Amino acid sequence: MKTILFLLLITTISCKSQIFPLNTNLDDVPYNGYIKDLDNELDKYVGIWVGNWNGKTLSIEFKKVKDHRNHPQYPYYKDRIFGERKVVSSNGVVEIDRITNFDFDSPEIRGPFRSYSGEEKFLFSPKNMCRKRVSLYIKSFTTTQMTLHFEYEPSYYDADCQHNAYEQQYGDFPVNFPKDIVLTKQ
Repeated sequence: MKTILFLLLITTISCKSQIFPLNTNLDDVPYNGYIKDLDNELDKYVGIWVGNWNGKTLSIEFKKVKDHRNHPQYPYYKDRIFGERKVVSSNGVVEIDRITNFDFDSPEIRGPFRSYSGEEKFLFSPKNMCRKRVSLYIKSFTTTQMTLHFEYEPSYYDADCQHNAYEQQYGDFPVNFPKDIVLTKQ
């Protein structure tokens, strides 16, 4: 009986020791450790955020998920925010709707992350845009409003990209996302 209690105690302690606070350095996380949002810091993002630009309505739904990173040397779990978007034109035509079929395996938006300058940002990888990546910098944030600023991340030129002619003609990719927008939490 003592042996069973001892093994149960050791198992319980070792399971608890695998959970770490959200801002833990990855070097301090053991194999398959879990970086958990213990203080609910990510909850402020969860929900649907809506804003308008050029007559269009942008909705972004953010969800908190337990994300598994399969890093070769040290796989781990981490609570993150995943986001998908919906864009509706001024005449009500749905141009993009990734919210209805939220893709937990490959969401367009992940984060939040800290930039080298210490700013919070989300990474945005728009679908069918030849692996272009964007930083969505959080310029201001309250419980009801968030301002995002769009900046491309450095990327390689893809000679086979179906959008190269568009980019050469208009100087940008047809991402369908504003450069700056104020979103209001619904």
